[in-house]
Amino acid sequence: MLAVRGIFNGLNIQLLEKVEIKANTMVLVTFLEEGNPESELRDMTSKPNGFQFWENPAEDIYQDYFEKIRNADF
Repeated sequence: MLAVRGIFNGLNIQLLEKVEIKANTMVLVTFLEEGNPESELRDMTSKPNGFQFWENPAEDIYQDYFEKIRNADF
């Protein structure tokens, strides 16, 4: 699977990078919502409870994953 950014002009999709793929290859197109990720993060963290989700024990799965990688013998 290959993911490539592109722009939809209302009629066609223009890829923003060159791909080496055969013609007539099936594709899956996902339309991303317009938005500015930087301002969305800023909005989330500016709220008094912006980082409260870290207090959820379910979020510990990420910490456990990073600890396993940090302690792994390669």
